[in-house]
Amino acid sequence: MKKFTKILFGIIFMISILCISSFSFAEMQIQTQEEEIIVDMSPKNPQPYEDVTINLTSYATDLNKSIITWQMDSKIVLTGIGKTSYSFKAQGPNSKTNINVVVQPVGSTNTITKKISISPSEVELLWESVDGYTPPFYKGKTLFSRGGVVKAIAIPNTNTIKSNNGSMSYTWRNGDNVVVNASGYNKDSYTFTNDIFDSENNVTVTTSSVNGDYNAEKTINIPAYDPEVIFYKKSPTEGILYNKALDENSSTKESEITLVAEPYFLATKGNEDGFTYNWTINGNLIKTPVKKTELTIRPSSRGGYANINIIFENVDKLFQKVEGQLKLTL
Repeated sequence: MKKFTKILFGIIFMISILCISSFSFAEMQIQTQEEEIIVDMSPKNPQPYEDVTINLTSYATDLNKSIITWQMDSKIVLTGIGKTSYSFKAQGPNSKTNINVVVQPVGSTNTITKKISISPSEVELLWESVDGYTPPFYKGKTLFSRGGVVKAIAIPNTNTIKSNNGSMSYTWRNGDNVVVNASGYNKDSYTFTNDIFDSENNVTVTTSSVNGDYNAEKTINIPAYDPEVIFYKKSPTEGILYNKALDENSSTKESEITLVAEPYFLATKGNEDGFTYNWTINGNLIKTPVKKTELTIRPSSRGGYANINIIFENVDKLFQKVEGQLKLTL
């Protein structure tokens, strides 16, 4: 009986060893798949001459024990055990870099090749105020105020694809929100109205070619500015003297002077009738002149002064308002 028990125990032991061996062999036969090795590139859309880093990660195999070889345009640039990261400087615009990463997992004779193609791309992002007012001959950039309308324009920097010409797709974001209506094929501009409670707008455009060779992203901050009233003198013979603004404390010895109030950057362009123009002299409201931004003063005596005030205000929108003051010594 004891002999039988020993024989039975021996048989069970041998079967167990065979099962364990078979399981281990089957386990070793499980090969790592290409999609189980993840490629992460930073930045995701490199600009020309920008530093780029590529990292490999995997939950299916231990890359730190794997033999990894990096090839750039068929030239080996890095090789060794656990070489999971490679950094380099991107080439210039209209170029393409091909990188092959060959991974041999630990305990395997097979290799996995990850192919990476990098085309450094950049896009210029400009903006302009649509309804911000500036007087004639103003040479600076027209800024926009709260509640104003802004237009952002994307200009891809590439020799082969130009704005409004080529198979380009654009995705626009205002803050964290994708603007679906403004995004799409060849939609290289985005026009929006600034929220009166926002002191700035962060606008991002992501643009890419249909064939995938061009990918670029740019974010700009567009601040809302406070409008400002500047006073000018109008000459009977030379017109408005835009070359010399009046100081807040000015004087005149003329029997008649015409003042012109210019509301810089106020959103009046195309909506002049939507604003009120309230003039006061020494605190007294006067009738709005025929030319709403011009006021003619004829001093009845000398030695005094006139505190002149004007308020431009949108009757339909809050915070679209600006006030100007001028103390005129007579």
